Amino acid sequence: YIFTDIHVDCTTITMKCGGNNSAILLLLASVLRWRSAISFVPLSRPSSMTNSLPCPSKTTRTIRHRCGNNGVLLSAKDNGNGGEDKDDKFSFSQRIESIKTAAVGALSGGIIATPFIALHDIPLYGAASWEFDTDMGSLQSALFAIVYRYCIREEDDNDMLNMGVVGAFVAVRTLSRIRVPSYCTAAPLDCGDPLGYFDYNMIQQLFWNGLESAALFGGAAAAMEYAYGKGWISKFPN
Repeated sequence: YIFTDIHVDCTTITMKCGGNNSAILLLLASVLRWRSAISFVPLSRPSSMTNSLPCPSKTTRTIRHRCGNNGVLLSAKDNGNGGEDKDDKFSFSQRIESIKTAAVGALSGGIIATPFIALHDIPLYGAASWEFDTDMGSLQSALFAIVYRYCIREEDDNDMLNMGVVGAFVAVRTLSRIRVPSYCTAAPLDCGDPLGYFDYNMIQQLFWNGLESAALFGGAAAAMEYAYGKGWISKFPN
């Protein structure tokens, strides 16, 4: 409006005046108009105007939709797979991958740890204890494999992360299976030679349980990496 008024005024003055005064006024009007155009900033449209389509319900979606908190459709993506996105962390295909992961972990961990558990359990506790510990070890290995897949995701090539996940499970299982002998005294704990807190019996338990756990979870991790390489199981998406 400012430069329009100036243009009208200059036009009026041009009509009334003549000579150099009209040329100066026209030049001044052009400069003011140019400065007004530079300083003009367009207003952005409200978000309610940009997205006005309602978001479809989960039961009627055929493509991948991203919806806002107010139920407005933000974006829609057709993955060309019948509405199923392989990278969706909550898709049915990811559940199938988790089932395959548990099966690989249970079989590999249980089979690899079986001879080590036998060396520990059969001489001390008998075959029944060996069978029970092997079955429970397979279950633990299956759960470990699922957690391992969630931790070691796509584009993760850090070997320290792999070893950290395995080491955490080994440490938890090993320490939880140590039993304190009845002859130890409490507050402070004293079990005798060689360390006071740990005697020879507890150190032996620590060794055997650690060996079992390393074979159990280490074997499951190796089987998971082999399955990744063969394409039998896909890594969890980032």
